[in-house]
Order: sequence, then structure tokens, then C-alpha cells
Amino acid sequence: MADVKIRWAIAMLLLVGWTAELAAARDVFVNNAVGEDANRGQRPDARPGDGPVRTIDRALRLVRRGDRIVLANTGEPYREMISLCDVEQRGYPDLPLVIQGNGATLDGTVTTAAGAWKYENDNIFSFRPRRLAYQQLFRGEEPLRRVRAANYSGATVPMEPLEWALLTDRIAFRVEDGKLPEQYGLRHAGLQTGITLYNTEYVRIEDLIIQGFQQDGINAHERVRNCELVRVECRANGRSGISVGGVSRVSMENCNCYDNGRAQLRVEGQGRVTAIGCDFDMKGKEVPWLELRRGRVDVDGVQYGVPAQ
Repeated sequence: MADVKIRWAIAMLLLVGWTAELAAARDVFVNNAVGEDANRGQRPDARPGDGPVRTIDRALRLVRRGDRIVLANTGEPYREMISLCDVEQRGYPDLPLVIQGNGATLDGTVTTAAGAWKYENDNIFSFRPRRLAYQQLFRGEEPLRRVRAANYSGATVPMEPLEWALLTDRIAFRVEDGKLPEQYGLRHAGLQTGITLYNTEYVRIEDLIIQGFQQDGINAHERVRNCELVRVECRANGRSGISVGGVSRVSMENCNCYDNGRAQLRVEGQGRVTAIGCDFDMKGKEVPWLELRRGRVDVDGVQYGVPAQ
């Protein structure tokens, strides 16, 4: 009887402690226009002594399990890479760690150095970026049309004005008559991956645009459990919009993936993806919507890959 009472007391203490943690869940506010990383992020507006932090990375250093990171959509993209892998960067079954994007953009593009573009011929200029395996080219915040000519060896790349190509050793871009590349506000993929998830669980990312990263918009690398993506748009990333590997499990709802360089969705290992109401540009002709290296994908009840065990 005494042992039963002790076990009951321990269970109640654990329950009380867990309930207290849930009740203490907080919002951490991020604003890349007026925020400061020296702040605590407890207020959405800047006030003496506190206010939003400036970067998502700083917010992730402040969160505890089950907290919510709230991004202000200032019209200016958040230009950073973030990772969720710390023991505090996760949630609970009934209280996930949330990144609430509010329609903001996480952007991985950078500008070219002055004088980087070199004239070739026929209004075509080129330069060699630091990262060349996968790439994207933007005019301001909008991706430009790509001509797939990686193995083209002729004297002139067959492109129309405002089109670009990723060649074996450079990016080529054709300008309009009388213009120079510097007049277009060109940006290319410079940061590697938008959001990396590793060894985490109960994470929810919603209402966020992720674009212009050299590799993937989101990469659920390994041991990611109960990750939800809701109304997330991954576009114009160098390799894929979303990549899921290892034994990770990701669910998607009303997400869009398009204009990514190699595939819209990439799954490998024993990764599992369940998607409802998502648009993967399945009719796109330039790249496959799915790169499946083992694993399994379920899109609106249609299965791709290995059968369920």
C-alpha cells in the first residue's frame, strides 16, 4: 500500500510540473524592422526596456518547450538560416512549439559583389557564385525564369531577355537591350537551407514563405517527429522546397511548393510525408514534383513509395 501511495504521489508531482510548464508557455515576438536582439521578445511593440527581437535565430535561443515564435510581417524578408535541434526547441503533444509566420518571407538570397558580372556576348553576362551545385536567380524578391542548359557548350546560350541558366561553371543572364545586370537588383541563392530540423518533435510552422536558399527551403534531416507544416510556401530554392530524410515524420496541410530547382518535394531513407490539400506543381514539366529515394509519401490518400508496414 505504501508503494502505491508513493507511486501515486510521484505521478501527481509529475503531472503538476507538466501542467505548470504548459501554463507558462509564452509568445516570443520577432520584428526585423524595429526589433533588437538585446530585447527579451516579450512584447510585439518596441518599448523602453523590452520589445521584439530582430532575428528568428535569437528567438529560438529564448524559447522553452511549447512556446510560440510570432513573426511580424514587415514587408522586408528575414534573411537568415535557422535550426531547431536543441532540447528546448520542441513542444508537447497538446502544445507544439509554433513558428507563426503571419505571411512573412524567409529569404536566402544575396547580392553579387560589385563588378562580378562579366560580359560574354549577345547581351549575356555571367558570374560564378560561391555556391554552384544548386542555384536560383531573383530580380528583387521575385524569381526569374530559368532556362535549363547546364550542358550547353555553344557560343551563345539560347535565352530570352530576363532569363537565366545555370551552366557547369557559372550563372548566365541575358539583359534587355541597353541595360546592365546591376540595373535589375539581381540576387542569387547564398544561404544554404532555410529551416533545418534535427532530433526534435511537436513543431508547427505556419503561414511562412521560404525562398531563395541554395539547397532546401525546409530540411527535416533526421529524427523529426510530429512536425506540422501549415500554409507554408516553399518556392525557388536551389534543390527542393522540402526535404525529409532519416526516420523523420512530417505532415503538410494547404502548403505550396513550386519553382524549386530539382524537385518540389524530396524524401529519402525512411522518411514519411503526409500531405493534405497541398500543391506540388505536379503538372510542371521542367522538374519532377517528387524525388523519392525510398521513404513514403501520402498525398490526399494516394501513396507513393514503399507500402505501409
